Parts: sequence; C-alpha cells; structure tokens
Amino acid sequence: MHRFYITTDAINGNEATLTGQDAKHLATVLRLKPGDRVELVDGKGTKAKAEIRSVTPRIALLAIVEKSEAISESPVHITIAQGMLKDKKMDMLIRHLTELGICEWLPFFSSRSIPKPDAKRLKSRLERWNRISREALKQCGRSMVPVIGEPLQFMDLLARGAEFDERIAFWENATTPIGDVPIQDREPIERVIVLIGPEGGFSEDEIEAAKNNGFDSYSLGPRILRAETASITSAALVQHFFGDLGKNNS
Repeated sequence: MHRFYITTDAINGNEATLTGQDAKHLATVLRLKPGDRVELVDGKGTKAKAEIRSVTPRIALLAIVEKSEAISESPVHITIAQGMLKDKKMDMLIRHLTELGICEWLPFFSSRSIPKPDAKRLKSRLERWNRISREALKQCGRSMVPVIGEPLQFMDLLARGAEFDERIAFWENATTPIGDVPIQDREPIERVIVLIGPEGGFSEDEIEAAKNNGFDSYSLGPRILRAETASITSAALVQHFFGDLGKNNS
C-alpha cells in the first residue's frame, strides 16, 4: 500500500486532504483513483488507512477508514549529535538514521568542523533535512518524524547531556569497546545521546570536556571510520544494545 506523510492540520475528523506534490504523485504517477486505498502517517505516532474519494493533480480528498498506533518505533529515545559535515554527507545521514529509528538529530560545530555556513544557508539546510527525513519515514514504515535541531556550538551541545540516561562519545582514540557499556543491573535506559565528530574527529580537549559533562568515551573498533560511517554504525549499535535491533528486544 502506498504511504503518504500528512500534517495534522490536513486531517479533519475522518477526512483528509493531500495537495501539492503528493496529490500530483498520487494522480499522475501512481494513477490511483476513487476507491483505492493508501496509508497516511502524521509524523507523530499515528497511521491510518484511507480511501480516495476524489483525486486531481492538485488535490485528493480521502476518507479515513482505520486508525492505529505505530509499532515500528524504537522503545528507546536515541539522539545522534553529529559534527557538521559537507552537505551531501549530512543529507545521506539523515535519511539512513531515520530508517534506523533515531528520535532526534543534533548537528553541531566543533573545532575541526569544515563547513560553517551562514544563517541563510543553515535555514535552507534545515528545511532540506526535514524534507529528507519525511521521505525516509514514508519509505521505512515509521510514523514518528525525528526532531532535527538547529546546529549548536559544541559546549552548548554538551550542556544538553543532563537530559539523557546514557551519554556516549565515540572517539577513534578511545580504547574501551562499545560492547563494554554497562547495561545489566541498571534502571531502564529510556534516553541515549551519542556524539559523533566531524571529518577531522574530536580534539583531546573536546573529549575531556565531554567526559567532564558526563559522557563516556568508547571505540567503534580497530579501524578508522569515516564520520558518516561512524554515525550509521553507532545508531545501529545503540539500537542493538538498548533498542529493538538486538538481544534486549522483547
């Protein structure tokens, strides 16, 4: 069944409206017609089956026939804090991290960040990242859109750490493997934040500052990974240890 993202203000009781590119895609590409059904997701945890009542390339009117709560969301809130990378790398990351079930993405600037766009450029990138995330949401069957924060300075990011049960910083010079994260005999972990550096990695001063703010430093193995590879790997590992991809999945 074809899936569409829809904002809550486009739903009125048991009626829904698709406009713009979604209506055009439904009418001219998919060639769906009245009586056909689609799935709608609102990005806030609810999905619905809807039947097309009328459709044109400009607007599609639908009747919601069934609503349900999503079961495809991770049981743990995962935030990936990513040092700013070049445009295409960040675009690719938000797509894959959405598929892996993260709940929040926090880009940040650190001492070795190469791209430092101006405010206008940052606004454009944020809009693009949100579009990419919504497209990934439709593809992977999720119903919650990850929150994408405005880029922070590194020290401001560290101050956010107090909001989380588990604080992890992956660093190429760390010697403790991620498998040594203490999980047993602990209170349930509900919120995890993971720090991933930019292309040049973290400086020793930054790692020390992270530790002073309650972050533990771990290794992703004996090989030096690209920043984007490290980000995807870390999301998968955190889902394995704390979420729904591994041995703790009930």
